[in-house]
Amino acid sequence: MRYEHDLQNKLQQKFSRIYGAQSDSYRYEIRYLRDFIQDSPALKAITETLENSNTEVNPDEWVREKFSTRSYSWPDIESGRAKIIWQFINWWADGQDPLGLAQCFSVNTHLNTMLREMTEQTVRPFVDYLLGELGSASEVLYMLERFARRLEWFDQDELYKKYVDDSKHSEDTYDSYLRKFLFDQGIDYPFSQPKSASGQVDVVAGLDGDDPLVCEVKLYDPSRGYRVPYVAKGFRQALDYAHDYGKSVAHLVTFNLSDQGLQMPTDEVSKPWPPRLHVEGVTVYLVVVHAKPRPSASQRGTAKPRVVTRDELVNPHEEEPSES
Repeated sequence: MRYEHDLQNKLQQKFSRIYGAQSDSYRYEIRYLRDFIQDSPALKAITETLENSNTEVNPDEWVREKFSTRSYSWPDIESGRAKIIWQFINWWADGQDPLGLAQCFSVNTHLNTMLREMTEQTVRPFVDYLLGELGSASEVLYMLERFARRLEWFDQDELYKKYVDDSKHSEDTYDSYLRKFLFDQGIDYPFSQPKSASGQVDVVAGLDGDDPLVCEVKLYDPSRGYRVPYVAKGFRQALDYAHDYGKSVAHLVTFNLSDQGLQMPTDEVSKPWPPRLHVEGVTVYLVVVHAKPRPSASQRGTAKPRVVTRDELVNPHEEEPSES
């Protein structure tokens, strides 16, 4: 989770520089913020989702109709406001004079004061929105990390026995275990699988609220037909469900029931945990749980993990095996 916390700290630093900027340097600080967002895959995914969501909110039309000197109004939902402010940031970064809009937010005539008051009412809530999205991601990742440890340390043998004894409901065994854990951690969601435009997502939390959690569960066990193409199917489903629910983040939890390690690809140079891919404006976190009991380290021999490539998940070519 350090990666998300580092982004949060850097975002706050960027805002402080913008807030303290004078009129002659304001647009440069705004451009640095825009560049930082576009160079950070997780933040870029959030803004791409904003651009493609709330289709009823057109920033150009909204400003023409809802903004005037010393007067403005926002959409009813926070993401709609964020979408408009993101457009402001792009306008200013591309050279548009920010003082034109500053007159809508301030009755002051001092240029620097006008910019600070506008920044307080635009850039601050936008940065807060990004921080909230990153914060939610960090909390979920923390829960999933604890979940993986709990299964591996305490319940691995019991669940694996159920998996071996009941092949018809093998995935349900681990899916139910994950559902129960998330519920115990305070995440509310329907126990029946809700339907989206793309089908049924294994775990969709908080659908009655504003911030649903999209999480797809898949198994990896080549001996039973659960190979990488089956995991890739889960990746595609998680991506589609994120689009269906207007989310910039999704999670794919893969239970590794094989004797080999499973190494997932990542788009991050710093290789934070868990690996994550940024595809179609969505960040998909790839959590692998070692679900099969293993011999002690001294008895395992040389590790030969199955290294999954990005292309295998994003553009699978091999035919997907049926669930056995």
